[in-house]
Amino acid sequence: MEVFTKYLWQIIILSFGYGLTLVTVLLLDKIIKKWIERVVARSPSLKTSYVFLRRVLLSLIIILGVSFVTFTAFPELGPAIASLFVAAGFASIVIGLAAQTTFSNVIAGIMLSLTQPIKLEDAVLFRNEFCFVEDLSLMYATLRTWDNRRLIVPNSVLQSEVIVNYSARDPTKLVPVFVDVSHEANLDLAMKIMVDVAKRHPDCLPIGDLPNAMVMEIHENGVRVRLLSRAKDQPTAFTMARDLLRDIKKEFAANGIEFAYPRRYIKFNDEAILSKDKPKGDEN
Repeated sequence: MEVFTKYLWQIIILSFGYGLTLVTVLLLDKIIKKWIERVVARSPSLKTSYVFLRRVLLSLIIILGVSFVTFTAFPELGPAIASLFVAAGFASIVIGLAAQTTFSNVIAGIMLSLTQPIKLEDAVLFRNEFCFVEDLSLMYATLRTWDNRRLIVPNSVLQSEVIVNYSARDPTKLVPVFVDVSHEANLDLAMKIMVDVAKRHPDCLPIGDLPNAMVMEIHENGVRVRLLSRAKDQPTAFTMARDLLRDIKKEFAANGIEFAYPRRYIKFNDEAILSKDKPKGDEN
């Protein structure tokens, strides 16, 4: 009967203790989330650090709570576990070596949170994949690609890689658009049309002499012109570049400006005949 009563009390202590730990963690999580929202509203750059520290704090509370409840219910486990650790020194070293990758990911996660080379919701280029930083946890980061895939990257890998961060400091992005016009085209008119098209685009952010157009190269088939403008961020720049190409094509067609295309000269009895290889569907 005494043994049964002892086990019953241990079960009650475990159930109550683990339940109290869970309720405490949930309440703290709710309170900390609201506090973080208020702080982030004033200082958005602190979001990554506070979210990471919230997870670390809750993890520590869970570990301490579970440990305290377990040793309270089973006080005899304390000396036994201490003796086990002393006797298993070599095993601990082996386990530590085996878990060094895990520890390195945790340390890398802490460093990423403190130094913030990337932050939540940043637009980045990781191994030639355009992504958004969706989550930064203790062990790994979740990157969402432009086509909605998820890259699960260990923190140690993320810390050692060179990453292009489009959102760091200044999220705006220059938008270069290259167009080749024929040698016979009115170059000044072509450049003016390109600049006007950029100025009319709703996502264009004028600054200094932008948008502008300049000649970049003269080659055998025509003249390469670059239009340079600016957008608010990388995703907008990608879409804006495609819109500009479409609108420039329409304006060139309306103003009789030819795009560059390959040309061949064929001689018959010392008389040169020009052969133009126009793209199909181009009547200019």
